[in-house]
Amino acid sequence: MGKKDKKKGKGAEKTAKKTEKKVAQKLKKELVSKGEEDIESLIAKFQEEDNKKQKVVEEQCLPPSVRSSFTFNAHPDREELIMFGGEYNNGNKTFMYKDLFIYNIKKNTWSVIHCPLSPPPRCAHQAVTVAQGGGQLWIFGGEFASPTRSQFYHYRDLWVYHLKECQWEQVKSPGGPSARSGHRMVSSKKQLFVFGGFHESSRDYKYFNDVYSFDLENRKWKKLEPVGLGPAPRSGCQMIVTTDGKIIIYGGYSREKVKKEVDRGIVHSDTFILHFDGMFFIS
Repeated sequence: MGKKDKKKGKGAEKTAKKTEKKVAQKLKKELVSKGEEDIESLIAKFQEEDNKKQKVVEEQCLPPSVRSSFTFNAHPDREELIMFGGEYNNGNKTFMYKDLFIYNIKKNTWSVIHCPLSPPPRCAHQAVTVAQGGGQLWIFGGEFASPTRSQFYHYRDLWVYHLKECQWEQVKSPGGPSARSGHRMVSSKKQLFVFGGFHESSRDYKYFNDVYSFDLENRKWKKLEPVGLGPAPRSGCQMIVTTDGKIIIYGGYSREKVKKEVDRGIVHSDTFILHFDGMFFIS
């Protein structure tokens, strides 16, 4: 039985690899016909252009262009709002953004900050501001869509923007969440907490309900294992921290396979509370 099961497992793995290879070859032909590069090359070009920047430039500007799936956070010390990333589709082409805007609430003015070594363009990421270290903006994950939306790339990178120094830093710490977008992230007690999200490839998709914490002082990820009946996998939920440190999760969206090439969308309307003392989820 053991040997047969082992062979069966290897056979399924080979079939999956063949299927993925066929899908990749088909996609490559489609990209050639559309005149579009593969998505890794597109992202690399953005990074190459960014590496040419030598200094930080801040300039006043008009309000940001039309976009969705960006992040908008309050500055931890000043009367300012910080906007990063997002996407826009005009019906024919998708545009991905990596610009960093500051809105001054008192003056009612916008400014854009151009920084060397900033994160690549993305949308559906998460951002959190903390007062630590003179003020920081932390960003995790998100996705990049090609101009024709025939390709998607999900990030699993962690970045911090030091507000005082106007400087980006990529934080490389092992053991963090897998690549995803549509997740949620909050900060509490000098930690970041990431929940849920989804990942989609040319072959399949997956929704998550895992929970990770990131220690802002030690800069280490930890996967949490809450006890009790927790939320089903989902993205696009709402997550907030209460004054006593509990995390409330509400709603969200997910899909599941009904049959081949037929999906069913699920809109979640349940509520869960994550307690840190006993790590219980309670609906």
